[in-house]
Amino acid sequence: MSGPNGQITIRRATDADAVEAASLLRRSITELCVPDHGNDTARLSHWLSNKTPEHFRGWLADPLNTIFVAILDGRIASAGGIREGEGIVLNYIHPEMRFRGVSSAMMDHLEAELARSGASHVDLVSTITARRFYERRGYTERNLPPEQRPPYGIAMRKRLGL
Repeated sequence: MSGPNGQITIRRATDADAVEAASLLRRSITELCVPDHGNDTARLSHWLSNKTPEHFRGWLADPLNTIFVAILDGRIASAGGIREGEGIVLNYIHPEMRFRGVSSAMMDHLEAELARSGASHVDLVSTITARRFYERRGYTERNLPPEQRPPYGIAMRKRLGL
């Protein structure tokens, strides 16, 4: 798959990706999601608490998860994942790889994986930072009762095949 600035390869993540992928997740949250965490130390610490190589390996080992990485310029540019019965549960971009087609390529891949599995729609929780990106891809905010709303972020859905 080719982006506007190079060849993008998407593959299943492996244990060997854990350190680089966890670093990507942490940098993406810390540097790109400031509108979401507001540099609040407690909120940021909570969000980052499971973005470690050990947790990444745990996600890989969970049979309900399928985790992917996108490679551009010889490094991990994005990490994305789906969880059976839940939809997209992971989608982060390396801050230095933004606006190069990587996020769109990862979303195309994740949505195609879900469609192949028979899903009629995709659910995800968006950050404030990424909301417009998802809206441009056809996602809309879900009108959930208060007890079902995510504690952080925006619950969104897209019908597949439209």
